[in-house]
Amino acid sequence: MKLSQSIQLFLLDKQVAGCSPNTLRNYTLTLRRLTAHLDGDPQLADITAEQIRGFLRQLMTTRIAPAGIAKRPARTLSAKTIRNIHTCLSSLWTWAIKEGYAADHIVQRVDAPEPEPPVVEPLSRDQVKQLLNATAFSAPWERSPDTQTELPARRALRDRAILLFLLDTGVRVGELCKLCIADVDISAGTATVSSKGRLNTGAGKKRLVRFSPRTAKLLARYLIARDATGYRDRAQRLFVDRDDRPFDRRYLAKHLHRLGRRAGLNNIHAHRFRHTFAINFLRNGGNIYALQDLLGHTSLEMVRRYARLAEVDIAEAHRRASVVTNWNL
Repeated sequence: MKLSQSIQLFLLDKQVAGCSPNTLRNYTLTLRRLTAHLDGDPQLADITAEQIRGFLRQLMTTRIAPAGIAKRPARTLSAKTIRNIHTCLSSLWTWAIKEGYAADHIVQRVDAPEPEPPVVEPLSRDQVKQLLNATAFSAPWERSPDTQTELPARRALRDRAILLFLLDTGVRVGELCKLCIADVDISAGTATVSSKGRLNTGAGKKRLVRFSPRTAKLLARYLIARDATGYRDRAQRLFVDRDDRPFDRRYLAKHLHRLGRRAGLNNIHAHRFRHTFAINFLRNGGNIYALQDLLGHTSLEMVRRYARLAEVDIAEAHRRASVVTNWNL
């Protein structure tokens, strides 16, 4: 079987199995890159482990422009991204062997790179305040700061609600985008989020997250400003753009980036709110097992990283505030 034929059948099989659109999009991009690297359409059974190694080496050394993100400079792919690509290729060959299209799992003979530890960069209180202040006004032009204008109340309320919800719950960007009004109980201060995974009915994991009365009040004000009947049409997505279209991951990522620039801040993305939530949860007395449940992590590895950072922060705060030290006892 030709590589192109196997890719087509593989993607159809993954779609039928209920893989999320984001997973399918990543699989498609990876397999297009593999096809381009092999420069032709070889038989799947003729592809060698050395060709897979060469493909991964090329990706590690070649600067690639991020897909779908304009004006972002080209860069080499991270070890984590390369590892995800290796996982995709392994999934293709696992499927091919199961279906009888290949006899040898060549990807298992190719080592995947070890990903570097993720950078944890929480937001400070002042940075969050800058972002909240930036929701009320448009970005001024550099040449003429007087062109800054006040934004409509509905849009400002929506953006403030997004920021507080991210900060209060630590949800992932994809989880936020999938939230419907019916998933949120404003009076109870809870929301049911769908974790990463498949989109079939009943598939994927769900978990309950909690938010504060202040966030609840802002969510209620946003829904009222958005539509007087907002509470009735509970099937609608919670966060939508000015044309009532639901946010998707890319749109929200760009929106947060623009909001950060408007506030004079760099590198603003949803995961920084997740980091901020996690570290402050532990700093304020929460335990790692409760945090694991709230974040939807399947293991404690990442939660332990948050705990180590919180301990360093607490140790530094104690050093500065110690009565014994400050009183020179």
